[in-house]
Amino acid sequence: MPILRANRDRYPADWSEIRARILDRARHRCEWCGVPNHWWRNEFDQWTDSKWVADSWRLNDGYKVAYIVLTIAHVHDPDPANCHPENLAALCQRCHNRHDAPLRQRHAYHTRRAGAALADLFGGCESVER
Repeated sequence: MPILRANRDRYPADWSEIRARILDRARHRCEWCGVPNHWWRNEFDQWTDSKWVADSWRLNDGYKVAYIVLTIAHVHDPDPANCHPENLAALCQRCHNRHDAPLRQRHAYHTRRAGAALADLFGGCESVER
């Protein structure tokens, strides 16, 4: 997952080197499910290299495919400044999204609650009749 421009200052200046070390440690495979980096996964969880997919499979058989790009996840402490190797893991998009789902759910709850509080404070969003 790309780092949002608004969050870039929260990451260390040598993030690209840290990312490369974590990918090397993981041998360029997801540390949780083992899918290789820069491969394709079809809807049956079969993996293949991108040349074969690009040459025939993706174009002809109609199966849904996903291109695998490993991302670096903060697995214990979500603080982007905590870049200790034991806090980082190379994960595929599926594993990273599954890991982040509870945190995103909590953030969504608080965002909705803040919106409800504003509506309570300002009396909702009733339209004014003219």
